[in-house]
Amino acid sequence: MSENPQQPPSYYPPQGPPTQTMQSREMFEGQKAAQSSLIFGLVGLFFLGVVFGPLAIINAKKAERLNIPATAGKVLGWIDTIFGVIGIIIFIVVIGGIAASGV
Repeated sequence: MSENPQQPPSYYPPQGPPTQTMQSREMFEGQKAAQSSLIFGLVGLFFLGVVFGPLAIINAKKAERLNIPATAGKVLGWIDTIFGVIGIIIFIVVIGGIAASGV
């Protein structure tokens, strides 16, 4: 009389709480700053680069202080800032040229 025939054991997934990676507050803040930097950098390409460029640079530096890479946001921020300043200079030159011509 054999009560337990020889069968392979059924597979049951391990029991217990689901495994999640715990993130520290600093890591979360760094990731948030890196994402904000990228968003500001992208928005600055189309609208008010002189305003959004420095915001992107500031947030990228904050993320990098917290050991989160934010290179894309920093590069876009500098591009926004440079193009914004060039745009302002061109605007001033064009307005100065119109004023000087007496139109």
